Amino acid sequence: MDNLIEKIETFLSFSDIKLAELEKKNQELVEKKSDKTLARKELS
Repeated sequence: MDNLIEKIETFLSFSDIKLAELEKKNQELVEKKSDKTLARKELS
């Protein structure tokens, strides 16, 4: 039983790390997109 709980805790902590990485990547993509949109507005 302890082993199962340990596995679940490991999985959940891994999920948190993965989620943080994905949020960071998403934020970078959003910033990149807004930079392109801004550049387009400046050109027009």
